[in-house]
Amino acid sequence: MMRSKILQLLLALTVLAGACASSAGAQTVTLRFAMITADSFPYMDGAKKFKELVEARSNGAVKVLLFPGGQLGNEREINEAILEGSIQIGVGAGAMANLAPIYNIVQVPFLIQGQSHMAAIADGPIGAKLAERIEQQAGFKVLAWFSTGDSPIETVKKPIKTPADLAGVKIRVIETPVLVDAMRALGANPTPMAYPEVYTGLKQGVIEGAHLDVLSVDTLKVAEVAKYMTDWDQITFVSEPRPVIMSAKFFATLSPAHQKIIQEAMKEAAVYERLVFKDKMAAIRKKLVNEGVTITQVDAAAFVEKVKPVWAKYAAQLKAEDLLADIVALRK
Repeated sequence: MMRSKILQLLLALTVLAGACASSAGAQTVTLRFAMITADSFPYMDGAKKFKELVEARSNGAVKVLLFPGGQLGNEREINEAILEGSIQIGVGAGAMANLAPIYNIVQVPFLIQGQSHMAAIADGPIGAKLAERIEQQAGFKVLAWFSTGDSPIETVKKPIKTPADLAGVKIRVIETPVLVDAMRALGANPTPMAYPEVYTGLKQGVIEGAHLDVLSVDTLKVAEVAKYMTDWDQITFVSEPRPVIMSAKFFATLSPAHQKIIQEAMKEAAVYERLVFKDKMAAIRKKLVNEGVTITQVDAAAFVEKVKPVWAKYAAQLKAEDLLADIVALRK
C-alpha cells in the first residue's frame, strides 16, 4: 500500500514537472532510474556514469534520480511503473521477459559465451533486432545493454567436467521453463529455490549445486559451502545482456536533443558498467582460488550438444530462429 502511494505521488510529480516545463516554454526532465540490485552492484556504477554524463551534457535540464535496492518496488513493479510513467528507467530481466517474451532467447543456457560474445550481440545488428521486438511486444524502448556477468555451475560434492557428472544432482534454478528444461537435458534434477535461500540450501543439503553469477557467488558467500565451480572463462551457463529500458511513449515526448543526449550517454554508461563487471569478476576469481575453490575446465562441446534441442525448442516458440542463428554465428 505504501509503495503504491509512493508511485502515485511520483507519477503526479512527473505530470506537474511536465506542466511547469511547458508553461515556461522550455523542456526540463527528471528521470527516475530504479533497480532491484544493491548500490554495490555494477548496475549502479553504470547508472552513476549515466547521471554524470546526462546532467553535464544537458546543462542541468535533464536530472537523474537513482533508486537502487528495490526502493521503488520489485522488478515487476518497476517495469509496470515505467509503462505507467512514475518511473522512467529500469533494467529488464526475467520479469520483463514475461511482457516481451522474445527476450527469453538470450537467456537460453550455454548459448552466449562470455562478455565479448555478449557485447558483440548487444552492440550489433542482433541487439538492434532484439530491441525492436521488445518495443513491439511490450512498449519498452531499449536505451543500451548492461552486463550481468557470467554464471558458472557451483557444486558441493564433486567437480563437474561432463554432463554425466550432473546426473541426478539437485541444482537450484530460477523457476522458468527454459532453465528447468536445460538442467533436465543435462541430466540434473532442477530444484526451484528463492535467491536468498541458496546458501542455506547448499549448507543443509537441500540442493547440491546452483548456477549463480560470479558476483552473487561472492555476495552470498557460496564458496564457504560449494568448493567446486566450472570455469566461466571457458564456458558460461548464462551471460545475457540486460536491457536498460524506458517507456517508448515517454521517450517520444522528449525533445530530439534530449533523446540524443540520453541515448548516447546510456551507451557510454553501458560500456563503463561492463568494464566494472569484468574487473570485479577478475578480483573475485582470485579471491575464490585463495579460499580453496577448485575451478574446473569442462567438456564444453558435450554441454552444448546436450542443450541444443532446448535452443531449438525456444527459438521456435518465440519465432526467433533468425536471432538464434545470428547468435550462434558469432560464437568463436
